[in-house]
Amino acid sequence: MKPFIYYTVIHFFLLSASGSHAQNSSPYSVLGIGDIEESFFNRTSGMANTGVAYRSKYYLIQNNPAAYSELQEQFFLVEASARGKAASYSGNLLAGGNNQLRDFSIGRFSMGIRAAKWWGSSVGIMPFSTSNYAFSGRKSIQGTHVFTNAEYEGTGGINRVYWDNGIKLGRHFSIGVGASYLFGSLNQKETLAGTEATEPIITSSNIFLRNFYFTWGAQFFSRITPKWDLALGATWSGKTDLYAQHATEVATSTTTIQSEITKNDFFTLPRTMAAGVAITKNKKLTMLADYRFQDWSALHYRGTGYSLKSSSRASAGIEFSDLYQVWPVSVEKTFYQAGVFYGNSYLSLYGEQLKDIGFTIGAGVSSKRSTLSYLVNLELGMRGTEANGLLRERYGKLTFTLSYKDFWYTKGIKYN
Repeated sequence: MKPFIYYTVIHFFLLSASGSHAQNSSPYSVLGIGDIEESFFNRTSGMANTGVAYRSKYYLIQNNPAAYSELQEQFFLVEASARGKAASYSGNLLAGGNNQLRDFSIGRFSMGIRAAKWWGSSVGIMPFSTSNYAFSGRKSIQGTHVFTNAEYEGTGGINRVYWDNGIKLGRHFSIGVGASYLFGSLNQKETLAGTEATEPIITSSNIFLRNFYFTWGAQFFSRITPKWDLALGATWSGKTDLYAQHATEVATSTTTIQSEITKNDFFTLPRTMAAGVAITKNKKLTMLADYRFQDWSALHYRGTGYSLKSSSRASAGIEFSDLYQVWPVSVEKTFYQAGVFYGNSYLSLYGEQLKDIGFTIGAGVSSKRSTLSYLVNLELGMRGTEANGLLRERYGKLTFTLSYKDFWYTKGIKYN
């Protein structure tokens, strides 16, 4: 059975990584560092990604690195997630044609262990932001009154490779640190239509970004009555400069006209703070709430018609876990989840700060024949507005996660 399980997890990961990206165009990702990823692609996704105070023995919860100290003793975990997305766009200035989006991509791959009685650890990779858009328009030729057709296509994004650690201090308190390396590129290609005598001119602009990024976390947890448990959590990330190298290439379909590094500078990520609470009854019913704030306004990013504003996100979730006792531990068969969220994006266009609102549902089941668990969640939401010539996006995201557990210690130490 074990070779089959290993094959299943690895095959799922490779299938996700090679997923097709059909008709993928997210128009707001042209600005800033693209669409910042709000999902953690883990067990909290079915609760609108509410989980700053959430702790789990059986799953990797990277919402707060302090949560890893709760991992089950003597086991290691491997998790992989993939997501499909469909969206439609509407707006007064939207031209006719295709206004649909379909996308399938990998979400996360991670591994984790309870390395000691007081220490849990996890490594993984997941997206930090994505940029993917395509549009066309008219552009004037500098120094003339002549206009030409122009097409723009953008791809890329920032990836996050992380090593998170949670340390338990006493019976009711845990701290953690998430050490990440952010890297990636934002790529834009501009194609200016040629004439019968000239070829189209293609200008490729690439920004390569990289640096380390740290998230600090803490959790307090305690039983407050024989039936009720309480957990409080908080995370903080400091302002971080991403090193940015700008490269430009101008070419035709057959000849490179110019290629050079144009400049080296920084793109700064703001301070980020989050807080959450979780209340659990009889170890089965959990109610959660989170609030997150990113101080983009302090960075004074702005351009023609847009600026980056401080963003916030509030969410709440509920979970019911079906547990049964297999002495001396509890075993989970299934769980069911729901959540709602409301947020202000970091993008403000023509005085309109984009809002994002929606809900999620999710469920999970543990295999009876192996240590595999299957998680699925659906997110439905709406972002943006049709005011001031902008676009409203209505979207649905379906995420599937595989979680595999196996013994790390076959005998010897047992952590209580």
